[in-house]
Amino acid sequence: MSRISKRKRIYMCMASVMCMLLLLIPLPVSANDLGSILLKATVEDETTVYKLSNTEFTMYQVGTYKNNSWALVSEFAKSGVIFDFDDSSAQAEAAKKLEKYVQDNNIKGMSGKTNSDGEVMYRDLEKGVYLFVQTQKTQISNQVYQSESFIITVPGNYDGQIVWNVTAEPKFKNESIPPITTNTPPVSEEPSGDNSSRTPNVKTGDDTNVIMWLSLMGISLIIFSICKRKVHK
Repeated sequence: MSRISKRKRIYMCMASVMCMLLLLIPLPVSANDLGSILLKATVEDETTVYKLSNTEFTMYQVGTYKNNSWALVSEFAKSGVIFDFDDSSAQAEAAKKLEKYVQDNNIKGMSGKTNSDGEVMYRDLEKGVYLFVQTQKTQISNQVYQSESFIITVPGNYDGQIVWNVTAEPKFKNESIPPITTNTPPVSEEPSGDNSSRTPNVKTGDDTNVIMWLSLMGISLIIFSICKRKVHK
């Protein structure tokens, strides 16, 4: 019995050591530690909801989770942005500042276009903070739509729930395009001055008769003077 008890103790000690070693070995990152962001680009007027297809967004990873807080990645470290996800206005201001930093430093991101349902998905995202910028305005009829830049965390915390597959709806501003009008000069029923100036020497029938009578009178005077000279001779 003593030998059996001794063996059991040895096995228990070995099992305890193995458990401790397993706890100390770092585990690889599982697929559950990767998330996604689904953007739904829609706008609406009084009666209709429009899905903005073929709308391009560019994504930039601007932050990571370090020491139990969100911090800027090295590429954006000099932007001076401080994350505050408890204040929506501060969050919007941070997005604008990061967008300007991207433009000033010509930073490249990951671009994607919405499908016919106005949706675009960004997959296999590690834990971090992501900036989204709409590349070009989208036009529907005489309206153009531009999304404000915005930032999203993966995972997100919504009502106390940790969500790795995040869905976001960008906020759009719209402006009207004025219709293109052409100025057509009014049509006048009277002949313009240009037409009259082109034919300044047109003679009427009355003018022709006057000239003819003057010519006949001149000829008659010449004949009369010749005859008068012959009579005197």
